[in-house]
Amino acid sequence: MSVVNRLLAGAVCFLWFLSSRAVELETRNFALRVSPETGAAELVDKTAGVTWRSQRARFGEVTLTVNGKPLRVSLGKCEATSDRNQLALNFHPLTNSTALRVLARVVNPQTFEISYDADAALQVESIRLLDDVLATKGDGYVVVPVREGVLVPANSGRAFTNRFETYAYEGCHMAMFGAVREGAAALVTWDDPYLTAELRSVVPISGEQALTPTLVMRKSAKSFRVALLGKGDYVAIAKTYREIARQKGWLVTWDEKLKAHPDAAKLFGASNVKLWSTLSRSMNDESTKEESVRVSWTFDESAQVAEHIKRDLKIDDVLFTIGGWIHRGYDNQHPDILPTAPECGGDKAFADCAKRVMDLGYLFCLHDNYQDIYRDSPSWNERYIQKAADGALTKGGKWAGGRAYITCAKMALELAQRPQNLAAVRKLSGANSYFIDTTYAAGLQECGDKEHPLTRADDMKWKQALSDYARDVFGTFGSECGREWALPHADFFEGLTGVGGKYFHNLDPDKLGASVIPLFELVYRDSIAMYGKYGYDPANAAEYVLHHIAMGRPLHYHSMPSHLYWKQKGSDALPLRVSVAEFKQTAPRKVSLKYRWDVSGGIGADMSVFVHFTDEKGKIIFQGDFAPKPALSQWKEGEVVQGPFAVNVPANLEGTFDIRVGLHNPGAGSRPALLGRDDGEHRYLIGKLNVRGTSISFVAAPSAPASSVDRAVFCRAENGWAEGLHQSDRFLKNTHEILSPLNHITARVPMTSHEFLTADRKVQRTVFGDNAAEVIVNMGSNEFRLRSKLGGDVVLPALGFLIESPTFVAFRAARWNGRAYSDAPLFTLRSQDAQALAIAKTVRIFHAFGEDQIEFRGATRTVAREEVFR
Repeated sequence: MSVVNRLLAGAVCFLWFLSSRAVELETRNFALRVSPETGAAELVDKTAGVTWRSQRARFGEVTLTVNGKPLRVSLGKCEATSDRNQLALNFHPLTNSTALRVLARVVNPQTFEISYDADAALQVESIRLLDDVLATKGDGYVVVPVREGVLVPANSGRAFTNRFETYAYEGCHMAMFGAVREGAAALVTWDDPYLTAELRSVVPISGEQALTPTLVMRKSAKSFRVALLGKGDYVAIAKTYREIARQKGWLVTWDEKLKAHPDAAKLFGASNVKLWSTLSRSMNDESTKEESVRVSWTFDESAQVAEHIKRDLKIDDVLFTIGGWIHRGYDNQHPDILPTAPECGGDKAFADCAKRVMDLGYLFCLHDNYQDIYRDSPSWNERYIQKAADGALTKGGKWAGGRAYITCAKMALELAQRPQNLAAVRKLSGANSYFIDTTYAAGLQECGDKEHPLTRADDMKWKQALSDYARDVFGTFGSECGREWALPHADFFEGLTGVGGKYFHNLDPDKLGASVIPLFELVYRDSIAMYGKYGYDPANAAEYVLHHIAMGRPLHYHSMPSHLYWKQKGSDALPLRVSVAEFKQTAPRKVSLKYRWDVSGGIGADMSVFVHFTDEKGKIIFQGDFAPKPALSQWKEGEVVQGPFAVNVPANLEGTFDIRVGLHNPGAGSRPALLGRDDGEHRYLIGKLNVRGTSISFVAAPSAPASSVDRAVFCRAENGWAEGLHQSDRFLKNTHEILSPLNHITARVPMTSHEFLTADRKVQRTVFGDNAAEVIVNMGSNEFRLRSKLGGDVVLPALGFLIESPTFVAFRAARWNGRAYSDAPLFTLRSQDAQALAIAKTVRIFHAFGEDQIEFRGATRTVAREEVFR
């Protein structure tokens, strides 16, 4: 926007107030002024000297129901009065005989509350108040607490509108958002779950982009609060909200939690190893006919995996979880979970597995679900089902067990408390941790059943009660994703720190021009253990690892290879990458496909190829399996094309279907890993079929962008500790050695600072506590130079990092402590007696890969795998 346009816009706003005898609410920190003639408002942050102004001549907008239809009415001219502590506005959106009343009142010198009520004759469907006053431009930004959090800049050049429902799947995971304009920070908070934050970015053809956050209130949502913080940034916003969270009762620190649940201390530094589905049984959604059964691990094999991690990889801190242990396998026949899966060994083997895992000192956690129920469940009863207002049963997703229905949260607790459910599992296994899927992830629900009606607030209450019950039975408890309202009732979340190797599931931060920030960490760091969820490819996970290093959070390992993977010949990823070479539609419901296999090494065994055409969740809809010709063992390096193969698309089937391809080794009963990113079941997405009537089209999966940086760097082990081990073990060992000690040091202290050190926001610095640890990660493609207390002049290569604390140092650096490296190695140094590294009597040095020499205490040390120096 030109200087002239800026002046004109400011003059228009000023004239609104000059001509209308603006009424005012004022403290020593701020002033809120409203024009009775137009409803336009402005907020003056006296501390920062910054004014936030309405973008339009109105105070907000209300949507009313009139004659059964919605009617949007601007809230403009009003009757206004004010005194020392409050400002009252009366609007007449339909007639002078009906009123909508807005009250602004002082809460403290930097905070005011906006609330409303309306005459009964006004059927308010939704309302926006002060709806565009907090717009920001230029170098300003808005922060939204979706998962860890995003910073959305006001100068991205992107136009969009995005809604973030309170506590929805990828909505606001905390009841707040923040805005920064001209270096001044504002924090908006609320209590009611029927409030939605909306973020709108407008990019005019000429002029300056405007980024506008607003709140939409429905049903019981009647108020929100605005705090003007003076000069500040997103860290100041988070620290202010931390105190509000403490007052709400959401912030319960580990120091308080451990008094009642001391076993939760085992989560400190614990990697989350999850055997996602010991037994997988796929059911036809329509006929409930069994389509496939696959055992990925028996209970004995599950225990052997844990023992391998402890004894062979020397990893002490693990949250070891198994899914698919229930009678019919993963996502089948809930809530009827016992007896345990006979295909995996049954109750006796299950109990033995639990004992063996806990004897290692691990948390033994069981994955269960009380939100889903299936029609073929022995306990099926419509009494348990959540209902719509018209009494219709609420459908859930289509999972392995077919169509699920959603249980009412109150009924879910009743089901979990049955003697054959959690109490019986505890008696059988003695498990010391439990995970109930979807409880925190799905968003707050409503139930219209007259016997157990629920609002969103009621749903929250019963989900909290379910959490408390499971925690009391097993000692520690966690659920999917996580929300702030769950913090006092849980010990760990899965899904806040990432999804399947990415930051989000559905949200695309690039569309918003956004960067991920640790907003949730800055508020709740020292009150919960948090992980990501779903499988991902370690060979493409370097940035994801750095993301967790920046937050001091251990990783989740949800793509563990099946069975006793480390014993299987050729069990590492096979040198194969698959794609579609040719697609043709040959008839109204028939296609022809050729598959291209890029072969970069020899294949030792003959296997069959499975081709699954699935929905977006991975459920098989139809298949196109084949036997390779020539056999796999005869393939040479280069390109091998298989096909064409005819595939029939089932009649009356429409939609978009993923094509997921993999190999099956019948001798080992396993699916080997291939090159590329799998879906957690060693299936590789190579494209999608779009079926619309008799028209079928194909869209190839996007290929990974060419890059000079090694995104598999944390799988390396040459000349290091894990050399010669399976790729999964190399990745687990290397990353655990970084993240576990860091989390031990920082789990019980707040995150005190976070900042971006480069304009592209690729280099981040995080500080924990007063002097607990400092972390710098380089997610960019260029070197980053810095000076540190312990390492002196440090050079971080692309995908490098540095952790420094008094008792622990870790780095992947091209230079540290005066020594330059041609190929940046990965080292960690850890005091063994809690003394600072400079004076500790014993220091363990771990070497993951690369050059094996390090400068320490004035001498060159050679460390092939690990050494303890005294």
